[in-house]
Amino acid sequence: MIPTITPRSTNWPRMPASQHLSALPEMVAYNCLVNFLIAFVLLLVHGSGGRSLNQTCDHADLEALLAFSSGLDGAGALGWDPNDTSCCSWTGVSCDHGRVVGLDLSNRSLNLNGGILSSIASLDSLVALNLSRNLLRGRAPAELGQLVRLRVLDLSINLLSGWFPASDDGFPAIEVVNVSFNKFTGPHPVFRGAANLTVLDISDNAFSGGINASALCFAPVKVLRFSGNELTGELSPDLSRCRTLAELSLDGNGLAGSLPSELYTMSELRRLSLRGNHLSGTLCHELGNLSQLVQIDLSYNMLTGPIPDVFGGLRRLESLNLASNGFNGTLPTSLSRCSMLRVVSLRNNSLSGEIAVDFSLLPRLNTLDVGVNKLSGSVPPSLAQCTKLSTLSLSQNKFVGEIPESFKNLRSLSHLLLSGNGFTNLLLTLQISQHLPNLTSLVLTRNFRGGEKMPVYGISGFKGVQVLVLANCLLSGIIPPWLQSLESLNLLDISWNKLNGNIPPWVGNLNKLFYIDLSNNSFSGEIPESLTHMRSLISGDISSEQTPTEDHPLVIMRNSSSSSITRFWSSFGTSCAGLKL
Repeated sequence: MIPTITPRSTNWPRMPASQHLSALPEMVAYNCLVNFLIAFVLLLVHGSGGRSLNQTCDHADLEALLAFSSGLDGAGALGWDPNDTSCCSWTGVSCDHGRVVGLDLSNRSLNLNGGILSSIASLDSLVALNLSRNLLRGRAPAELGQLVRLRVLDLSINLLSGWFPASDDGFPAIEVVNVSFNKFTGPHPVFRGAANLTVLDISDNAFSGGINASALCFAPVKVLRFSGNELTGELSPDLSRCRTLAELSLDGNGLAGSLPSELYTMSELRRLSLRGNHLSGTLCHELGNLSQLVQIDLSYNMLTGPIPDVFGGLRRLESLNLASNGFNGTLPTSLSRCSMLRVVSLRNNSLSGEIAVDFSLLPRLNTLDVGVNKLSGSVPPSLAQCTKLSTLSLSQNKFVGEIPESFKNLRSLSHLLLSGNGFTNLLLTLQISQHLPNLTSLVLTRNFRGGEKMPVYGISGFKGVQVLVLANCLLSGIIPPWLQSLESLNLLDISWNKLNGNIPPWVGNLNKLFYIDLSNNSFSGEIPESLTHMRSLISGDISSEQTPTEDHPLVIMRNSSSSSITRFWSSFGTSCAGLKL
């Protein structure tokens, strides 16, 4: 079995779930690169003889396996019979001419507990060791480094702790190391004697200190994944010595300082992810030299200055995430030349001016988030040609005018987030949006503030909409009857308007509604009794917690003392039971 390459943790600031989903194709592509390397090694292992049920097991290997299993709780579930001398037929064991060359005990159904005993080093022909996705504890034995033929080591997703035993002369044949998602501490491991190290994944541990780039780049390493640790200091210029490096992931650490100019000389780099650090300074125009880049994630740092307009040289780029920095200036027009782009997130910066990107040249675009900037002008009509667009956020900018009628063509659109702008003509906006069959979230807060009325007629559709927010638009009129056809609605907010009349009884028939805010209007009459029977307002089926944003201001938190859900409306900061009048 191929050792599992795990997804990264999200201990650092999180991006919206829609962006995580949109970035999946890029993440999968890089995981495929790593898995290919692992599979190639295992193919060599099995190709020269492979596993055979009829092979006679080397006695020393048999004894080593039994000694190793004695340190495991639940080893009996493996079905290893100490009286059976044919250990090559045991679960997880692969042999070549009677010698154990592969041991794969990953993801056992009952999870292996206990520790890794030093007897594992007696398997001196071992080429691949995979103990991932279990509950192994304690330290990794220093004797692992004595396995002179070991090429693949996967200890990921366990509870191993302490310093990782990487000595100067240990692991001489190692090519792939994955110890991610454990509790290792101390300086990050380096493998000075491993001339063929290709993949090193130590993400989501507690390694600390600086990055020893000069030692890491001794080998022809292609993948360095150090995300989710406690690494500090500045990015070393010596990283540029890793001439064959295709992926550099340092997300969620404490790295500071500016990006070294040498970084822009790493011509083989395909994935650069430095999300959630304390990096400062500016991006250099030499960024355009990294022509192999597929994914750039520099979000949640303190980078400033304009975004270099050099994307014409990055023709392979699929994902660009520069969110939550201090970038200013305009959107680079050269993004139009990145025809492979799927994800663009520039949220929470200080970008200004009109959008001059030609979106008709970006047919694969799935996510565009430029919310919380100072962008102005009208919405580019060419956006309507991005027919694969699933998430569009233009919130909290200075856009004006009407939504282009051509937006009817965005039939893949699921999230349309336009709050905090100067858009006009709510009727047209709703008439356009009702033609979007996959729409689930429509957030229009703080628009249409020129004395418009809540449309009553001419609206239908919205069968799949789960979130509808029309708050703080100064709308007059009544609660429109077309809302009663929104059978999938979970959240409705029409607060802070000038609506009047009665609250219609049919509101109580919106069975999936778990939050409704009608406050700060001018309604009259009695509260319909039907609202008191809406069970979903009290016990909605919420599968995960949500983080509040301007687009989704509802905070959903699970009570730590019970399984109940507590809901807060972030703009008021008070607990509620799902109904606000």
